[in-house]
Amino acid sequence: MRDPYAILGVHRNADAAAIKRAYKQKAKEHHPDRGGDSNKFAEISNAYDILKDPQKKSYFDHTGSAEPQAFNQPHSPFGFEDIFSQIFGHQRGPQRPAEARISIVIDLADSLRGGKRIIGVQTPVGSSNIEIDIPKGVAHGENIRYPKVAPGGLDLIASFRIRAHPNWKRNGTDMYTEIGVDFWKLIVGGKLSVTDILGKHYDMTIPARTNPGSVMRLGHCGVQRDGHNTGDIFVKLNAVLPKEIPDHLIQQISTLANKE
Repeated sequence: MRDPYAILGVHRNADAAAIKRAYKQKAKEHHPDRGGDSNKFAEISNAYDILKDPQKKSYFDHTGSAEPQAFNQPHSPFGFEDIFSQIFGHQRGPQRPAEARISIVIDLADSLRGGKRIIGVQTPVGSSNIEIDIPKGVAHGENIRYPKVAPGGLDLIASFRIRAHPNWKRNGTDMYTEIGVDFWKLIVGGKLSVTDILGKHYDMTIPARTNPGSVMRLGHCGVQRDGHNTGDIFVKLNAVLPKEIPDHLIQQISTLANKE
């Protein structure tokens, strides 16, 4: 058979759209219903049949031959993968997986402290319980590779999923929380004790006349991780009104408010 690119009049680097346009133009010119040559029309159709099919096109590009029996033979044991193997010298056979994968769900606190954990891993060659070391500060969605620890000597890829915490949120290496503070302490100032998610205590000084909703920062008290700067803790101060406010105090506040 002649070169299908030459039959359609397209370059070898032509894309699928260009090949389709060329085919439509040639087919229209040589269609038997319009007085064209039926043999020429069949040649154009065969050329397009090769070039529109990525597998047939790739085979022709590599071998310079179009062998229709190598394709679309439902009962033939010889397919495109065999052709590709013969062209490039690859041998087909059972493929051994290169690695095992597992998803591990941990609490936010566990992700910050790190540590060892026993997990069950199953691969095509068996299953076993193995001990892994969770890096301190591992992030949600992060993949960690553990070389040759899975059954069969495979590498294990662990994808970590971290449960949400009701009081703490993480962003990078920074931690965020909200604390209710007595309204009077926001007005006159004072000390505030903050306990982080791992149970460590910090003392903060609230300046007098602090607005409700203000955010205070505890520098270098956030997520610790090898190769990264330690993050910060950010604390949002929410005002908590006292349960009982004396009438005379309400009157004084009202007087001050009216003066303003």
